[in-house]
Amino acid sequence: MKLRAPNAFVLIVAIMVTMMIATWIIPGGHYAREVREFEGYGSKEIVLPDQFEVVDSVPQTPFDLLLAPMKGAEEAAETLAFVLLIGGAFGVLMQTGALMAGLKWLTLRAQGAGRFIVIPVLMFAFSFAGVLFGMAEECLVFVLLTVPLAISLGFDATTGVAIPFIGSQAGFATAFVNPFSFGIAKQIAEQPTDVGYGYRVFCWLLITSVCIAIVMLHARRVARDPSKSLTPESDANWRQRLAAESGDKPDSAAVISTSQVVTLAAFGLMMIVLGYGSIQLGWYVMEIAGLFLAMALFCGLTARMSFNQIADSFMTGAQQLCSTAVLVAFSRAIVVLAEDANIIDTILHSVASRIDHLGPDLGVFVMYSFQSCLNFLIPSGSGQAALTMPIMTPLSDLLGIHRESAILAFQFGDGFTNMIIPTSVILVGVLSSAGIGYGTWFRWWAKWQLLLFVLGALLLAAAPWN
Repeated sequence: MKLRAPNAFVLIVAIMVTMMIATWIIPGGHYAREVREFEGYGSKEIVLPDQFEVVDSVPQTPFDLLLAPMKGAEEAAETLAFVLLIGGAFGVLMQTGALMAGLKWLTLRAQGAGRFIVIPVLMFAFSFAGVLFGMAEECLVFVLLTVPLAISLGFDATTGVAIPFIGSQAGFATAFVNPFSFGIAKQIAEQPTDVGYGYRVFCWLLITSVCIAIVMLHARRVARDPSKSLTPESDANWRQRLAAESGDKPDSAAVISTSQVVTLAAFGLMMIVLGYGSIQLGWYVMEIAGLFLAMALFCGLTARMSFNQIADSFMTGAQQLCSTAVLVAFSRAIVVLAEDANIIDTILHSVASRIDHLGPDLGVFVMYSFQSCLNFLIPSGSGQAALTMPIMTPLSDLLGIHRESAILAFQFGDGFTNMIIPTSVILVGVLSSAGIGYGTWFRWWAKWQLLLFVLGALLLAAAPWN
């Protein structure tokens, strides 16, 4: 009998229970912290590496386990609201029929081998967005476009998710501009921004190219034989949904009405405004959600929809992402349990105190491995930089490791594991939005995750500043 991967919700709850048990084993600890200003980001609370103290542990009880999802929802409130509002906005956009008309138009002009060019072009664009501003929550917007696009081109939902998500995370892991992780790490380590710039660009091009090759390989396999798809049920659901929303009329495949052209133009303009706002104005989920609400209203009125129709379409779109919002809350709950138990600082201090005698070659690899594991508990790039870099910076000096290597170990450890850890609300969100189970994604990406880990280790060993 073929074993079935556990439902994402079941898996996350199992991890929550495991974390609750761990809080009874790991003792409590706490680093003192101070607030520091970072150029291009603002204020951030960082740890003081020489001020660690043992504190009373707070083992989490089954009652705390039940409270954790609500606390997770509270901490991830912006992301939850963002998911629902973006879902609603896309509900209106889909109802206008403009998106489907545009997809059909693109599909007709991207036949045969030419359709594969869509993957590298889009993935490089998303990767560059990861480099510039650490693209994360924005993937929840684009996956609602790239999944139907992938299905229309004869690929599968996995390809549709990978294009924006893997692309942006490849850029995030090798960023040489992003102020939210790379910038903070550089400032904490007191390293000039131009040091190691060329090598980081090389790392970005290499890792992005490898990720594109992985996704292209999967897409080609599915295009040749649709039975090779990892997500047949999700693919079928998307095809059915696309057919229903387009009316399934072959004769209208190449016809786009004037109102649909205006709607698509408005959507394209919104994407430009989104990029400018994110890069130049520091927009985050609140501003982006407001932008998409404006887009939904404008597109609905352009398509001559009544206010009731706009409202109904908005609510339908939001309802389709309700399960995504629930999974985001439960995913965050795992971290809540560790934070409330005061065990994260203990883990950090324990590892730091055990590697202070290692040489530079082994030391940087242990740093890299530790950052990869710690990302499970702290899936925030800026949060992990503020927590670990104040400790890893003096530790790297002690071990004879160049500070740029310590920064790169942090970036690789944080960025690569974002692609697979179930505590990443972005990964959980995009998978749920596409109708893909976490177990399915894990089975596909695990081997490639190992490849990226090995590549990261080789790039660290080959760094020119060593």
